[in-house]
This record gives sequence, C-alpha cells and structure tokens, in this order.
Amino acid sequence: MTDRDVRRTGGPQAPGAGPGGGAERPSGSAAPEQAENIEYRIAHLQERLVREEIAELGMRVETRGGTVVVSGTAPTTECRDTIVRIAEEELAGVPVRTDIVVADATAPDRPEELA
Repeated sequence: MTDRDVRRTGGPQAPGAGPGGGAERPSGSAAPEQAENIEYRIAHLQERLVREEIAELGMRVETRGGTVVVSGTAPTTECRDTIVRIAEEELAGVPVRTDIVVADATAPDRPEELA
C-alpha cells in the first residue's frame, strides 16, 4: 500500500474490511434500510386498516424518531382496540405509540344555547 492509498482510504485496512469484505457496516448505512422497512410496514398497516373488518380511513400513521405514532378518532372503544391490535401485529418489534380518541356519540343531556 502506498502513502497515496493510505490518504485516500483513511488508513490501512485490515484484510476483509471494506466493500464486500464482510466487515461490519458503518452505523449510518443501516438506517435507510430500516427506514424503508418501517415505511413498508406502515403502508401495510394502513392497507389492513382500510380492508379489514373496521374499514378505518381516519387513522394517521407516521414515524417520529424510531417510534411509530398511530393517531386519530375511532367511533367506539372496540374499534380503537382493534386498531391497536392490528398496529401491534403489523409493527411487532417497533415501538408504537397510540393516540386514538374515541368519539363521543351520546346525545347531549341539555339543549345547546345559542347567543
């Protein structure tokens, strides 16, 4: 190895290190692959929410850091529980935070006063 090779590569490399040498990846190169995997799993979750028994279109699913956040309004507690179950199934191994509000569909107990 010449001095020029040392400067270009940042130093002498151990046998097997470098492209295709079987050495560990730099920590930054695995992140895009994991991000694509999470995005794919989020898309699959959204598809299941639309196609399965709940047919829920109003859920927002997004990543924040390394966590997936599922938020929105569900019509019933049973629907909310189903959404949480499906999210946990689809995103197993990924931290999931749910912020799902149950809509209050009960009739008001007094009339609304208009001013």
